Amino acid sequence: MSILTEHELKELSSQIYKMAELSSEAIVKSVDSLKNSKIDLAREIIENDNIIDSLEVEIDNECIKLLVTRQPAAVHLRLVLSYLKINTDLERIADLCTNIAKETIRLKGRPTLKPLVDIPRMAEISIEMLKKALRAFSEKNEKPAEEVIEMDNAIDELNLQIYRELFSYMAENPAKISEALGLIMVSKALERIGDHVTNIAERAIYYIKGIDIRHE
Repeated sequence: MSILTEHELKELSSQIYKMAELSSEAIVKSVDSLKNSKIDLAREIIENDNIIDSLEVEIDNECIKLLVTRQPAAVHLRLVLSYLKINTDLERIADLCTNIAKETIRLKGRPTLKPLVDIPRMAEISIEMLKKALRAFSEKNEKPAEEVIEMDNAIDELNLQIYRELFSYMAENPAKISEALGLIMVSKALERIGDHVTNIAERAIYYIKGIDIRHE
């Protein structure tokens, strides 16, 4: 057995941050494609999902290899285990962005049912949450991660607000039910993205403090 080196940890961290950057870009682009009826951008997001899927496999394999061959202990073990978990969260964020992109394509260039205000706001909050969660890892500071967990409440509230508004709209305009349901799906996708980023923040706290706060 050989010792896990700082170089190996930096290489693994670099892959994770690359994955996070791609997932963050997917959030921005998917909502932009929907808000501004950019079908080509939506197709680009769907095609790029293959890149993220491949990177997920690479990171999983690297984490497993380090766990088996280096048998890290204490804080290094928690870091590799955390990366193994958040890798999946980042891939699922990208998958949810492809769902949003598919709604753009389904509309075939037509504008959305109503001008989008709350949905872009949800995207902005989720991106800020992701930045904070990653900063918690890089700075070994649990405070940004704790802020992320609090910020998720804002996304949940916006999601409920969109639900209420669109269900009322459908009751008054039955002919627009399909389009309203599409926006509800988008809102739900962003709410789930917030949940995945919260998972990442929880893993950051586990890495830093050695405490598992899930389900508290």
